[in-house]
Amino acid sequence: AAALPPTFLPPAPEQHHKMSGWLVQSGVAEKWEKVQTGTANGNVPAAEYADAAMAIISVFDLISGMGIAKSDMNGNAKAIAKFAELNPGKSLQALCDAELATGDVKKLIKGGTACCALLWLQRALIFIKVLLETLEQERAAKLSECVNKGYEASLKKFHGFAVRTTFSVAVKAAPARDGFMMKLASTEEEVFTRIGAMMPVVNEILSINDGYLRAKGIETA
Repeated sequence: AAALPPTFLPPAPEQHHKMSGWLVQSGVAEKWEKVQTGTANGNVPAAEYADAAMAIISVFDLISGMGIAKSDMNGNAKAIAKFAELNPGKSLQALCDAELATGDVKKLIKGGTACCALLWLQRALIFIKVLLETLEQERAAKLSECVNKGYEASLKKFHGFAVRTTFSVAVKAAPARDGFMMKLASTEEEVFTRIGAMMPVVNEILSINDGYLRAKGIETA
């Protein structure tokens, strides 16, 4: 058979992959499903959780002005990854329980511990959770409004005036909603479908961690 002219050839796999957008390219949904699969009896696998957290945090690569926020969040995810590497196969809860067995919770949450990293990573992921849910549920909302809702539901109450002011300035650099949506997936319908399918999994894991953090007195806000 005669070869097809170049204009009729199907796109190369890597081209299609690139066109599919962040929701596919980042592997974020699959990584959260892996966390869900590995979770049992209220114990969330630490290594998988850190990987899934870094994947969902990377959404800030698509939002101008969020570089500082992303860097801080990633720092906590990388800290969890390091603790997981030093304690293969351990859950988040096991890592924190080991610290709580020998230390005071008020001191542990000041820094350099799995307890502190998990606490701040949980707050950061609530930010992203609310941002993405608002994007999906409030179809007329500007991206800056979605970002603000996420911030107000999570980190804002822990920040002083200077940080809040810096954030409010950064949000003004956020791109238009339509441009952001195009970076997430090839169509708006695909964005809503993929976010709608992923968020219940994310929420399930965040709910488990929230219950643990509160039960242990790590999160008191």
